[in-house]
Amino acid sequence: MTSWLEDQLRDALTADAEQVRPENLRPAEQAARTKTIVPRRRFALAVPLAAALVVVLIGTVAAMVAGTGGTTPTGPATQTLGGPRFLLIAGNDGVTVHDARTGKVASRLGLPPTPEGSFREPGGYLLAGAGDGATFYIAQSVMSRETQVSSTRFYRARVDEQGKPAELVRDVIPKVIGTTASSLALTSDGTRLAYSLDGKVCGQGKMLRFCPGAQLTVVDLPAGTRRTWTTDAAGQIRNLSWAADRRVLGFVVKSEARVLDAAAAGTTLAISRVVARGQEAKASAISPDGRSMLIGRTHLSDGRQPHRYTIDEYSVTDGRKIRTLLSVDRHGKTSAWWNLIRYDATGRHLLVVGNFYPLSRLDDGRVTPLLYQGPSDPQLSNSSPPAIEAAW
Repeated sequence: MTSWLEDQLRDALTADAEQVRPENLRPAEQAARTKTIVPRRRFALAVPLAAALVVVLIGTVAAMVAGTGGTTPTGPATQTLGGPRFLLIAGNDGVTVHDARTGKVASRLGLPPTPEGSFREPGGYLLAGAGDGATFYIAQSVMSRETQVSSTRFYRARVDEQGKPAELVRDVIPKVIGTTASSLALTSDGTRLAYSLDGKVCGQGKMLRFCPGAQLTVVDLPAGTRRTWTTDAAGQIRNLSWAADRRVLGFVVKSEARVLDAAAAGTTLAISRVVARGQEAKASAISPDGRSMLIGRTHLSDGRQPHRYTIDEYSVTDGRKIRTLLSVDRHGKTSAWWNLIRYDATGRHLLVVGNFYPLSRLDDGRVTPLLYQGPSDPQLSNSSPPAIEAAW
């Protein structure tokens, strides 16, 4: 199970996350009639002492495309990048709007300060977007230190053509009292919101774990009607993502990438289906057409070779692997994983981030890093990078 709880335990034992090394990117496995994404040109990431640096890559990332006889197309200039114009990024200091082509900050959302209490980084925030770079939902969960009960509030935000806040509405659905929210997803037409809640925490010390009972809820907006599914799995429901039909949901639970028909009868996630059996998922995203799913995976070596981390595409129908979209090599003993994979509304553009990999976008075989979230102090190379959430 990959979860916040495991992340906290892992960080306590092995707080030695290494700095991002984009030069470690290596060719992915070649599949028939597919493209392998391999940024070839190495670049240095300057890490300021005060904060993580926004990395703007303008036409300097090269990609090698499989089957082109060694041709190396030039990385796209930011002016030519399509897809959403803006994205949201949440950190412990709040939620900001960023240019989705350069990573530069466009504005800051005027959300209330983080309430007193304990919260999951970053700042207790979860983000979801319609995939158009203009309409977003934000959830923030905070646990009361006195009662140890979590409450989650939901906001809707819209940005204008300059990336400035055009709307910020609080409590678009009623506040949820209970365990902490772990994932959030919005349909491309903005009419259905899905969120998941953790199961209760059991045990103490090194035996700390999630109990069974995580929940997934779908809210029809703006009517506010809802439907909830539960699971007997002892873990989080993570990486919620919608197909464009507003009916099929993708998610990860107990390291299984699954799909749920939200129109089918049933009240438990036993009615959902595993997409690729035997393939442990760290993150996932269903394609807008609902035909395939991206699964972020890890391939651990025997110690003589670097570990390999891939994003592979699988058929939702039969679990067949279609291609490897991204492959990254990483040395070191620190556990690493994919945090987020997100399509835009068209399915032609992706946001990806890992605890070892900078927030980046993938466009037609090209990788463009947008934000480096490594340690703020270069002398603290063993420190875990600050957590971030992102959505467009």
